[in-house]
Amino acid sequence: MPALPDNDRTPGAPGAPAAIFDLDGTLLDTLPDLHAALNRALAAFGLPGYDLDGCRAMVGNGIARLIRDAAPEDRREEGFLRELKAVFKKDYTARQLDRTRPYPGIRELLAGLAARGWPMAVLSNKDHDNANAVVGHYFPGTFAAVLGASPARRPKPDPGGALEAAATLARAPGDIFYFGDGENDMKVAVICGFFPVGVSWGFRSADAVRAAGARIVIDRPDDFLGRLEATRESDAT
Repeated sequence: MPALPDNDRTPGAPGAPAAIFDLDGTLLDTLPDLHAALNRALAAFGLPGYDLDGCRAMVGNGIARLIRDAAPEDRREEGFLRELKAVFKKDYTARQLDRTRPYPGIRELLAGLAARGWPMAVLSNKDHDNANAVVGHYFPGTFAAVLGASPARRPKPDPGGALEAAATLARAPGDIFYFGDGENDMKVAVICGFFPVGVSWGFRSADAVRAAGARIVIDRPDDFLGRLEATRESDAT
């Protein structure tokens, strides 16, 4: 397991690490497609849309929360929210690959961890079917499991999905590095006893993920591989 700043050591058995990744804002920049679909859904009901930063502030908590936050306060009755969500989901599902892309360096990070024998999983607040569709398109065969929000799985920071993901990796919580760009990611990692790795390239700031419990924050995907390599060299001397 890699040594960390200030001589901190990660918990767990040496040589048996694994990784769980958040999806939106961590592996994939999904914001352009989420933003476009949200504004098209709002426009279908004659409602004003949001600029990109306004949408960025609302994403990360699942579709239901996004729709509630985006709807005007006087239109948040449950019946209307169901209609708005249905229009959004149909539109987004049809066009969720239009502009979504992996962040620079993500494929190299995943390849580097796979080469070291790390099993990996994805845990997302995106709906389960949408999460599997985009991961299957961009990262086929990479992850042992891709878990998204469903009626049987509450969104993060509820720990149920995270512990389910850990079980698919056959690793104890203390052996798992959890990568995420949002407060809910760091919170669920802390709750479950994972090692929280914040990323600064996503939808939230480095300060936000650090305040939510990140033990390290990386600015580029290869920063983490560099830490692993530095630890390997240190252990060899």
